[in-house]
Amino acid sequence: MRQPTSQELQDRKPGRSFEDPKRPLGEEVLEHTEASNPAANEDFRSGEAQVDTQQHGLAERAKAISVLRKAEELIATNNPPCEDEAGLTRCFELAAGRVGLTIGEYDALVKGDPEILALEAQVKDAARARFDSASTA
Repeated sequence: MRQPTSQELQDRKPGRSFEDPKRPLGEEVLEHTEASNPAANEDFRSGEAQVDTQQHGLAERAKAISVLRKAEELIATNNPPCEDEAGLTRCFELAAGRVGLTIGEYDALVKGDPEILALEAQVKDAARARFDSASTA
């Protein structure tokens, strides 16, 4: 897989694929994901505990990717300010909330999913490059 150049990263719109900016972020991951198990494990435990016991199918992965897309949107608009690691963490917390998850539920969804974790790392690396370049300008 070819790594995008720094200019390609700067020109890429938030929420778009790093490899092919014509596609939405995470679409390639969702294409080969099987359907979620329809048997919901709804109970009175915390959302994090429920998410941690579910199979990670299409619905669960789509929620995680939605958080990544929303986080990128928040980072790009600098609302809230994303100028350091604390700001980056805050963007992810807000993005999870906008999708209807707590940050703990999001973390439980991505735990043990190497494709989603790799996508998250790309989003965070792009954000760090953005605020590193802003601090040197």
